[in-house]
Amino acid sequence: MDSKLLKKLCDTHGMPGGEELIREIILKEYNKFTKDITIDAMGNVIAHIGGKGPKLVIDAHMDEVGFMVHHIDKNGFIRVTPMGGMDPRVFYAQRLVVWGKKPLIGTVASIPPHISKSGNNKEVPEIEDCVIDVGLSPAKVNKLVNIGDFVSFDSELVETEDSFISKALDDRMGLFVIIEALRKKPKINCDLYVTSTVQEEAGLRGARLITPVIEPDFVVAIEGTVAMDIPSVPDHKSLANTNKGPEIRLSDRYLVADRKFSRFIIDIGKKNKIPTQVTVKLAGGTNATAMQVTGKGSRAAVISVPTRYLHSPSSIAYKNDINSTINLIYKLIENINRLKY
Repeated sequence: MDSKLLKKLCDTHGMPGGEELIREIILKEYNKFTKDITIDAMGNVIAHIGGKGPKLVIDAHMDEVGFMVHHIDKNGFIRVTPMGGMDPRVFYAQRLVVWGKKPLIGTVASIPPHISKSGNNKEVPEIEDCVIDVGLSPAKVNKLVNIGDFVSFDSELVETEDSFISKALDDRMGLFVIIEALRKKPKINCDLYVTSTVQEEAGLRGARLITPVIEPDFVVAIEGTVAMDIPSVPDHKSLANTNKGPEIRLSDRYLVADRKFSRFIIDIGKKNKIPTQVTVKLAGGTNATAMQVTGKGSRAAVISVPTRYLHSPSSIAYKNDINSTINLIYKLIENINRLKY
């Protein structure tokens, strides 16, 4: 497992609509597998690895949750709008990077407990009601920062013996899984398209262009999924758990996955002793939703790596789960030709 590549992907910023730096990394990696690579009008990367068999799309999105500057006041305090689903409790008092004319480190202003009501500030303000302080004079802030500049968490990937702790594991981990599966040199028993899409966190926007253009038989979205195997969460609400392999999702808030295709993926795991876990949920959503119902439609499935503390500056994913997901994608590419409808 090339942890240096995962660190590079996670540490590089790329909010919805600003995925250029991630795209540069992806293009360099995909060029090792094929020269048939296109970039569409929205900025999606589509890499084609030709082969005999059904037309298969494997997708992971390039963008991460973050923020965009929407106001700078006369004192140089910055207000932002969230890009993607964000819990205000995660945002409050964090250190951030404002990507202005040069990177500026800032902090979300917080009220010290010494002067808050009753000595305990229990109310967490909405993100757009908070301000970011970059520790510069108003004149310098206005010179360096513009409305529309992106803002990201200021955190780098840390590797432990068993896991990775980082921002943006959703979904740089998905990009990483695809690259690592291709590095294993699977026998391509399909007409394979690998897509790296934009603006997933802003409403599955980039993925809406994929199915109408490629018209695939099958689509798999590779994602990070919420792992809730943490204290105080009952078993029936924990859904995907860490160290139990990738999640095969049969439903979420917007998707009812293709059952035959999903069961086929589960069977591949069983036959190859790759652990998987099946979930049924009413929360979340992935690019599989957009690709399932656009154009002529597609048989869609979701394979996700369980990740604790998703959409935060310090998500945690375990190496066992990442490796299992890589192996499952590798085997899927080699065996998808056996699935008959």
